[in-house]
Amino acid sequence: MTAKSRMAGHKSLWGNNRMKKIHGLTLLMLIVCITGACSFEPDMDREKFKRVSGAAQAVKASLDAGASYEQFGRSLEALSGQIAALKGKAATRKEEKLFKAYTTLAEVYQDGHTLWKFKLEFAPFGIVPEGRIYVSQDVEPIVFKYSFPVETQLYKPTGKYWKSISEDSIRIIWSNADSQLKIIEEIANN
Repeated sequence: MTAKSRMAGHKSLWGNNRMKKIHGLTLLMLIVCITGACSFEPDMDREKFKRVSGAAQAVKASLDAGASYEQFGRSLEALSGQIAALKGKAATRKEEKLFKAYTTLAEVYQDGHTLWKFKLEFAPFGIVPEGRIYVSQDVEPIVFKYSFPVETQLYKPTGKYWKSISEDSIRIIWSNADSQLKIIEEIANN
């Protein structure tokens, strides 16, 4: 007795060929639907980023308008506040990527703000040559991060050496901020 003859009296688990095709098609459609549902990600909630976008544009506008150190600081503080308000609220990968891009932008602006601070603080004393920024402990990580060239000067009254960077370093940072704004725009629009 062959296997085929033994099975002749039993009904197939799947039924006849037509039923097999229907079950196979149903199973295939179920797999396609589940796969599609798992890979679907809703689009970014643009409303969620409206305030942080406005704050970022305000920081850029303050620089473009020639704002003072204090005015720029207030704009930067507002941007940082908007970023803090968004922390943990990204619902999609795109929103998370955009949040990180805004965080990077704020860090770049903060680096420029720090250099600006040290440029202003040491200028009245005549210790730092014109066009230079004193490299303090607060400035060293920024110098390293952007690979700014450093000059060493001797302060004759004390015989101590200290380092400085070009005041143009601030412009380089503002240029990096402009590039970061373009990255943000690209993420938001794609």
